[in-house]
Amino acid sequence: MHARTTIGMLLTGVSAIAVPSVAAAQTTPVQSVQADSVATRAVPVDATDMATETPPSADASADIVVTAQRRAESVQRVPVAITAARGDALQRLNITSPQQLTLIDPSVKYKQSTSAGNSGFLIRGIGTSSFSAGIEQSISTVVDGVVLGDPSTISTLVDIDRVEILRGPQGMLFGKNASAGLVSFTTVRPKIGVTELIGHGEVGSQGHGVANLIGNLPLSDTTALRVFGFYKQRDGVVRNLNPALPRDVDGQLNYGGGAKFLWKPSDTLSFFLSADYSEVGRFCCSMVWAKNAPGYAPAVSLAQYGGTASPTNRDVAIGGRSYGYARRGGGSLEVNYDMGDYALTSLSAYRQSYRESFYDGDNTTVNYVDRNGGSNALRQLSQELRLTSPTGGLVDYVAGLFFFDQHATGYIDQQGRLEWIVPASNGTVIRVVPTQPVGTIFDGNLTNRVHSRSYAAFAQANVHATGKLNFILGGRLTRDVLKLNYSRGSVPGTVPIPGGVTLSLRQSTANTNFSFRLGAQYSVSDDIMAYATVSRGYKGPGFSGLTVSNASQDQRVAPEIPTNYEIGIRAALLDRRLTLNATLFKTHVRDFQAQVADLSSASYANRITNAGSLNSKGVEFSIIARPTSDLTLSGGGSYVDAKYGEFNGVQCYFGQPKVAQGGPCTAPPANPNSIDGFFNAAGLRLSAAPKFSYNIVADYQRSVGSDLRASVQFNFNGQSDVNYSANGDPGTIQKAFGLLGGNVGIGAADGRWRVGLFAINLLDKRWAAQKNPSPTTTLNPGGYLQYYSPDAVRTVGLTFDFRL
Repeated sequence: MHARTTIGMLLTGVSAIAVPSVAAAQTTPVQSVQADSVATRAVPVDATDMATETPPSADASADIVVTAQRRAESVQRVPVAITAARGDALQRLNITSPQQLTLIDPSVKYKQSTSAGNSGFLIRGIGTSSFSAGIEQSISTVVDGVVLGDPSTISTLVDIDRVEILRGPQGMLFGKNASAGLVSFTTVRPKIGVTELIGHGEVGSQGHGVANLIGNLPLSDTTALRVFGFYKQRDGVVRNLNPALPRDVDGQLNYGGGAKFLWKPSDTLSFFLSADYSEVGRFCCSMVWAKNAPGYAPAVSLAQYGGTASPTNRDVAIGGRSYGYARRGGGSLEVNYDMGDYALTSLSAYRQSYRESFYDGDNTTVNYVDRNGGSNALRQLSQELRLTSPTGGLVDYVAGLFFFDQHATGYIDQQGRLEWIVPASNGTVIRVVPTQPVGTIFDGNLTNRVHSRSYAAFAQANVHATGKLNFILGGRLTRDVLKLNYSRGSVPGTVPIPGGVTLSLRQSTANTNFSFRLGAQYSVSDDIMAYATVSRGYKGPGFSGLTVSNASQDQRVAPEIPTNYEIGIRAALLDRRLTLNATLFKTHVRDFQAQVADLSSASYANRITNAGSLNSKGVEFSIIARPTSDLTLSGGGSYVDAKYGEFNGVQCYFGQPKVAQGGPCTAPPANPNSIDGFFNAAGLRLSAAPKFSYNIVADYQRSVGSDLRASVQFNFNGQSDVNYSANGDPGTIQKAFGLLGGNVGIGAADGRWRVGLFAINLLDKRWAAQKNPSPTTTLNPGGYLQYYSPDAVRTVGLTFDFRL
């Protein structure tokens, strides 16, 4: 997707599924939490409580301990729509980046773009993507309890103990936003008294390479240090045919490391200190032409090198260099103190990141806009103080205070000579602005500086009416204060893009909100639980800060308010050899924050606004079956009916009839002669939200003699048709598809080593992670761009693991 400032206008799941984990040796769960156990003290999220020595076996997968309610408990007892998977399960599924989490939860999708900031998660069809630094994601990302202001700062998964995907509004207990869901990663904590060295490596086709090294060192009877390093690379999916520039335009390269320190001076006090740093030398993704209009620059420049636009095309011919770079790091300190039967937790964190990416904005060898992209710099400070009560009485609760301070600076720049090819020019390059001298460089850029602060107090209580019936009462009071410093201009030595203005403005906004969660939980038996909840979520206010034509334009965007109704059941049957989970949900979002066309602009400007409402409803289910001690079968699916309620300002797709022709499209008031139009998309499906999604995993392990253990795992995930545009454009539909993957290997029975073969997208199914119409209709009428995920091509290779 292109950033559409003025020059851009010229361009103009699975409920509670526990994915089977496959370990080299049969072990017991980390922490068994029985359904009706009576505790005499609090069960906080303690650094040592959550440490694991070896991942549990597949037979124990339903007993994964999660912290979805800010205390440790079995995933099968949590009244939340949740998917939980252990770190070794991610590894066996070859999940090395957050974008691949759809393999374990069909309700989770990832919207891809050329910008990391404009890419992001969607859960149950709901998510946010915007180039504006003043708008945050609807899906929150949390690492070891720390909320990330920029979710894209986690790009590689290493030393992961487990991942929890919580669907529906989760901001009540988890800090900032999370209005549509939350993805929480918990890393492995240092282990006192254990010395170990763990390595994992992968090498495969498409230049695929992964190397992780983890060391755990006990320093004393009360302290331990854990260090890790990682390196990940792969070639790009897209090939540049222009020999004047590098052939690989969207390869990936990530590397970094960190250290974690645990000090437990007594049974009642522990300190967990964590720090990390990483860099991204390259990151995906590049756009390619799926369809072009004959005679225009995209078709002509691609044909010069023997390329042709098509739904499976992987070739581009570009004249502007594509590159990306990022660095990110930070640290956190978690202190846990047991005060008798109560537990007090303090979590302090600081993080900062910087990323930039630029690419050929017109995607041709013609210099219309050869430089398009920008940068984003972020600094965040957070502090959480949480009190956890003991369980076993009439009431137990979690209560706390939260503070979040963030400085975000977003910069967008577009530069080019505004040259193009049209059918009338017969392949000859013409100047769009002939009044300027030949070779004139036009430029337009903007800078958003946003300072935001969030203060909150929260509490959630469980009222145990009977031994089987529990009522849930929770609330969160949040105060957000934001300030915007916006400027717009051009680079010295260039000519401003026609229509561009130089200006600056300052604005501020604030809001106080109360969100809540109410529900009931009933234990039919020790192995069957049902629940019903209603949750009011909250996504704070923000600023548009895209194209601004005068210093008095209001850039404020009001909060986004979701309300979610949910009914779920969790069942473990046949001596826990069969686990059945299902969730029914219905979500209404008011004041949906969205990027829409600015009808007041004579050019095709975009802005962020409260576009209206949306509705999402459906069902999610999961099944885990263990017919034998060696075989585990699991699967899940989701049906999501997600539609816009009111959504004004959606741009019509090419060829969509105007009102005078019996269609919905109205010309913009400021530009009534435009060939494009705008309409209300009420009733249309949410973009990037398929109706059906599913996954299947078969995992078989067997001892081979007394010293070896063999394993075979196959996985398949798929989805129905999906439209990547809010306007229902038939040219932006990705047809239904499924991906087959697998992993086979053999290793020592005690888990000290393992070698294997893996396959991602074994059938080499070509699919688009995003499709967009050509940014400006007049420059390529009926043209379409698409983006490939790295998993859109087959990757096969070898894996090797060791543990000393």
